[in-house]
Amino acid sequence: MVTLWTNAKRIFVMKRILIIIATLSSYSLFAQTTVAQYTDFLNQEHLSPKAYILQLFEQNDIIILGERDHRDTTQYDLILDIIGDNWFIENVAHVYTEVGVTNNTEWANQVLKANYKTDNDFETAVIKLYRELDFNSLWEKYNMYKYLKGIYTINKGLAPNKKITVGLTDQAFSWQNMTKEKLEKFHKILSSTYRYRDSIMAANFINLYEKQMPINGTKKALLIQSRPHAINMDVTYKGRKIKNTGSYIVDKYENKTKIIAFNWYHWMPLEWYKWMPEKSIKLTDDGKWNAAFELTSHNPVGFDLKNTPFGLTEFDYSYEQGIKYQDVIDGIIYYKPFYEFVCTVGVPNVVDDAFAVELIRRGKLVNGEDFSDSETLLMDYYNDVRSFECEDYKMLKEQMNKWLKQKKGKHFSN
Repeated sequence: MVTLWTNAKRIFVMKRILIIIATLSSYSLFAQTTVAQYTDFLNQEHLSPKAYILQLFEQNDIIILGERDHRDTTQYDLILDIIGDNWFIENVAHVYTEVGVTNNTEWANQVLKANYKTDNDFETAVIKLYRELDFNSLWEKYNMYKYLKGIYTINKGLAPNKKITVGLTDQAFSWQNMTKEKLEKFHKILSSTYRYRDSIMAANFINLYEKQMPINGTKKALLIQSRPHAINMDVTYKGRKIKNTGSYIVDKYENKTKIIAFNWYHWMPLEWYKWMPEKSIKLTDDGKWNAAFELTSHNPVGFDLKNTPFGLTEFDYSYEQGIKYQDVIDGIIYYKPFYEFVCTVGVPNVVDDAFAVELIRRGKLVNGEDFSDSETLLMDYYNDVRSFECEDYKMLKEQMNKWLKQKKGKHFSN
């Protein structure tokens, strides 16, 4: 009996040890990928970002594109290149954005599909739209101005039945006849449930998508959302249900949808997640991704994440341990290194004398009667188009460069 008990105890202990080893291995998995492994994968043959997105559309109907910081305008060079491609025009021709209140979708299409005698006439029309684009007092970021002008430029050269159709998916809203009470009610509803806005944007997209006219017998659409909304995240964290726009859409169109993200970095403003200790800006996998892209001359590529070194990387803003990139995003497109991202705010001539008065009215509704910005100050702020580094690139370069300095032959340390 002593021998049997001893053997049983040994077996039990060995099982516990194996369980502990397996558990530790699963937690350490993310830290095991070397820069060399990332680099070796990137040196394999991959499609360009544009070719990758267009190829995905051949087998899928909905591509959700997770953009980086809204203010970064470089990503819109690629986005507009994709939208302007003849294959996209002939087979997809529908683009939806996070930015823009959904009740202005029809107006946006009227502006972008119309024929104008002069470009100045278009500018007048698009500025009127831009002033009512968002439920913030005014969307000051240049990205949507560049996007709307780009769509119009594409449409200008197309037949009426071929023009790109746009959709706006954000919460319905209008500044017309807005009062303090109505605005407070709007924001109370918007913040009533955590990530409520994600569910609304998903519902608005689905509603517009279902009304699409098929092209070649199929409905296809590109949806541009910032990455935090685009991902397929569906978890409960500290009693909070976290479900993103992407997860709602995947639930609805599971076998037709792919979520693709631009290369970015770990960006989490404190105001988004107030239970997090601090705003966190750092490079993915401590800079290893960026070091690998640096060593491959920033060759722009797009690829699926499943079972790749990149896909097995811990997701940047995980709410639970064990969430990997491939769990929430299907693919990555690498387009420009982080230190070439260009953040731009301001829209030329968006605020004139008359609209400055309206902006003051909106400012008082949002901030109270103590709002004191003058008409001149508002015009100077919003009309001045200016570009700058999106984050502290020097700090981020230091994080990346520590891996580049460790180069030994063809290998890098962990």
